Amino acid sequence: MQQSNEKYESEKNKRILTLKMARAGIPKRHVNSGFSNYAVSHKGQDKARKTCEKFTMDFNARVFRNLLLVGRTGTGKTHLGSSILKNIIIKNWEAIYITSADLAEDIAGAYRRSGDSEDEALKRYVKKDLLIIDEYGLHDRAEKRPQLLESVHKVLLTRYDELKPTVVISNLSLSEVREDLGDRLWSRFQHDGLDIVECDWDDARIGGGKAQ
Repeated sequence: MQQSNEKYESEKNKRILTLKMARAGIPKRHVNSGFSNYAVSHKGQDKARKTCEKFTMDFNARVFRNLLLVGRTGTGKTHLGSSILKNIIIKNWEAIYITSADLAEDIAGAYRRSGDSEDEALKRYVKKDLLIIDEYGLHDRAEKRPQLLESVHKVLLTRYDELKPTVVISNLSLSEVREDLGDRLWSRFQHDGLDIVECDWDDARIGGGKAQ
């Protein structure tokens, strides 16, 4: 009887976690991604994992700061971001993963939706305990639609004002992200503490993964 109850509770908890991950926007490809199965073959990857694990532990202990993951495609940045998110929502924090392009479109296009507005859309992302923005610098801007990138920057600025930590993931280099954010936003983004992980190894999707 006890084993039956334990099995029921275990399955129930798995279902709850699966539902939370879906609501948090974790990509299906990374539902099973975690720190334990993040491939480490050199010091750079080991440092990246440890930095993200420490960020997660501190967050769960209410020690908040921002995190920036930058570097080449296929270096495991989304894997690490998903691992952070999973270990945070398990502790009942409200968190969400979204690409920068989807974030920009949701806010900039809010006026087209009945009962929605830019302010309401902005609040949806500002109120989260943790926001993970992936693919910053990819499809989140257009020459004829400057409001797209402005929307992303507005989220970052407002979360700073509300003392809410944010994780930004980008294939841009550190210097490119800093230039793209501008002096004002970059200053605020690092003001309350900022961990930076530079992923400068080869694309694991095409057989890489070794440090250069």
